[in-house]
This record gives sequence, structure tokens and C-alpha cells, in this order.
Amino acid sequence: MSVRKHKSNVYVDRFNEVRERLPGAALPWLTRLRSNAIEHFSDCGFPTQRVEEWKYTNLSRVVDSQPILAGPSVNGVNRGALEQYFLDPMPCHRMVFVNSYFRPDLSEIGVLPAGLTISTLETTLANQPELLEAHWSDLCDLAEDRLSGKSNPKPLAMIALNTAFAAGGAVIHLDRDVSPDGPIHLIYVAAREGERSAISHPRNLVIAESGARATIFETFIGDGGGAHCSNALTQVSVGPGARICHYKHQGEAANGVHIGASHIRLARDSTYNGFVLSNGALVSRNEIRVRLEEENVGCFLDGIYLARGHQRMDNWTRIDHMAQCGKTRETYKGVIDEDAHGSFQGKIRVWPNAIQSDARQLNKNLLLSERAEAASKPELEILNDEVQCAHGSTIGDLDEESMFYLRARGVGEEAARRLLIDAFVGGVIDKLADVPIRKYFRNLFNSWLSEAV
Repeated sequence: MSVRKHKSNVYVDRFNEVRERLPGAALPWLTRLRSNAIEHFSDCGFPTQRVEEWKYTNLSRVVDSQPILAGPSVNGVNRGALEQYFLDPMPCHRMVFVNSYFRPDLSEIGVLPAGLTISTLETTLANQPELLEAHWSDLCDLAEDRLSGKSNPKPLAMIALNTAFAAGGAVIHLDRDVSPDGPIHLIYVAAREGERSAISHPRNLVIAESGARATIFETFIGDGGGAHCSNALTQVSVGPGARICHYKHQGEAANGVHIGASHIRLARDSTYNGFVLSNGALVSRNEIRVRLEEENVGCFLDGIYLARGHQRMDNWTRIDHMAQCGKTRETYKGVIDEDAHGSFQGKIRVWPNAIQSDARQLNKNLLLSERAEAASKPELEILNDEVQCAHGSTIGDLDEESMFYLRARGVGEEAARRLLIDAFVGGVIDKLADVPIRKYFRNLFNSWLSEAV
């Protein structure tokens, strides 16, 4: 039976064509979930800038081009082209996906310690579907709630589209007290499909049981061969006393579109450290939703966005303090040059029962050009009185007094600009705990900075 269409929609047509070939097509729960998801997307369509959560993201390029669904690509992607993104010198468990399809010839999973399982979405659906059912079903209510008590399904339309079409990704399961020595590195390459732009839907799941420790590093890149779109979703479940460090590099090709979402759930006494650096894609959006569901939880989010040319970079976060004694520290910094636009929307919600919550949020933007633009919208929604919360935001250019101070002491103009930009952003990178990953991001920033001054 085909899914009904409310409007002429190329994505509904495509879904009805490929649904029987998607992984897990024989699973009743997944069939229902996918059908409901494509119905949701058909009703809502692509989020527009009239949707508050998407006011700074313009997806007209995706809508207008009507891209095809990306398939496995075997041409143009080789190990030599990827080595610059490998971590050095730390050994790691590395999985490479092209258009969300696993490429074992480019991967190096290595020997896994007891209690650590790293698999593909397709394999897990075949061998352990109940693991995915428990977590995918968490997102069945695809609607953003409002203070009015009503909800709006439109902000989560891209999550619905991912749910309908997700054909590949990683599933990582850490048993109780498991702690791998090295990071788990997931590399996603968007490759062109012939002469047409293509869209892929990577879907990842990370489950850390009680007391587990792990570092997850996601890298999103494009092969540079043509327009493409990545619509990615990563779910992270952190069990009691567990700790996850989650790093992401959004470095898609210059003519690409990146829509990335991370949904994180935190249990009692757990810790989540997240970091995102964006310097790629023509249009990008990094969305992070964190739920501090039980008491004594720590959430630490940092982000850097480096935009130039005509790039548009949107960062959207929502952190829900749902239980007592939760702690959040969130810092996002943007450096915007030429005709680029950078934005940050961050909301921290403290629920009525989340007494003794401690939440701090900060967004700073540095404009290097008179044409550069930044938008900042930090928000606090506090529903009880026994909390410590604060937020702040700044937008400005390089400090003239600091420039004069450096120039007066013999520092050239370009070197002075580089020092001030580095002072603005570098501290966020330098506090990363994992040395090879910190080096990776420092090299990225240094390369971008050398072209910006």
C-alpha cells in the first residue's frame, strides 16, 4: 500500500519507489515508523524561515533543486583523498561512509575490546532490531512544544525525512564500564550522483551503558564534485555514571548543504561533552537537543563556526533540565568574514522539578568585514525559583585599542589581526581533552585563519 500524498511531492514519490529496498523493510514497527515519518514530512514540507526554529536557515536550494536520493558511490572516493582527515598519531576505530553507505575498504575498525560493539545500521536491523526500535521510537512524537501548550510539527520535518529514508550509519554499543583506549571515528563523505544534486540521510546511534566511557568523533565532508545535501541524525544515550565526549567537524564541500542534528539523553550522574566546528558547506545547520532526564548530570557544549564568502551557518541548541542538580555550560563563538552570515539560537529550559540547576550560556561573534552579518538569540526558560542561570551574547568587530596596542609594539597588521582572532577562538579549541582531536581542530582553524587575514 502506498503512502497517501497531500501534495505533489517528489520525496513521497521516491519513498514509495524505494521503501521495499530500505534496510529493515520486513520489520512491522519500522514500516509503520517510516510511513508515519514520510506522512509527517508531506504534511509539513521543508522548514521555512517562517518557522521560528529555522528563521536563520534558508533551504530553498534543497527545495528548488529537488535532489535525488543518493546511492552507493564507488567512484572518486579513495583512501588517499581521506587521509588528511585521519587522526594522528592516535589509533582509533574508524568507519567510513559514502552517501551514508558503509565502505569497508576505506574503514579500519581494528580489534574491539570486550563489551564494545561497532556495527552498521543495516547489520543491526538484521541481527538486533530491538536495539534500534527502543531508541528510534523515542522520536515518534515529531513536534516542538510551545509555552502556549500547543506543539508545532514543522521544526522536526527534516528528522522525519531522515527517519523515512535512513539507509546507513553506525550503531555503537558500549556495555557496562567499557572504556575503549582510542576514539571511534565516523567519516561521512557526500559524493555526487551523476549530473544531479543528491541528498543522503546518515543515521547513527550511540548507547553507553552504566559507567561506560567513550570518545565519538564525526567528520562530514564532500568530495567537491558537485552540489549535495547531507541530512544527518545522531542519537546518543548516556547511561548512569557514563561519560561521552562527542566531537563533530562539519567540513562539507563549498557547494554543499549540511543539516545535522544530535539528540542526547542523559541518565543519573552522567556527563556529556560536545564540541562542533563548522567551516564547510554553503548552507549549514547544526542542531543539538539535550535532555538531562535524571539528577546530578553534566552537559558541556562548545561550538565554533567559521564563515566566509557567501556561507550561511546556523547553530540551534535546546537543553532541557528535567531533574534536580543538573549543570550546563554552553559556549559558542563565530568568526564571520566577507558576505557570510552566522547565527546562534540557544534555549535552556529548567523544568519545575529541576531544582538546584546551574546553567550558563554564552554566544560571541566576531565580524571581520563590514558586509558580514551575525544573529544571536540566547534564551532561558525557567519554571522554578531555586536555580542559578545566566546567558549572554556579543557581536562586534576587532577591538581597535587592542589593534593599536599591538601595532604600536611593532606587530604588523596581518599578524595583529591573526593574534586577536586566535585569542577570540583558540581558547575553546585548546581546552579539548583529547590531544589528537585537539590538534586536528587546531590545524583546521589555523588553515582557515591563514586565508582570512
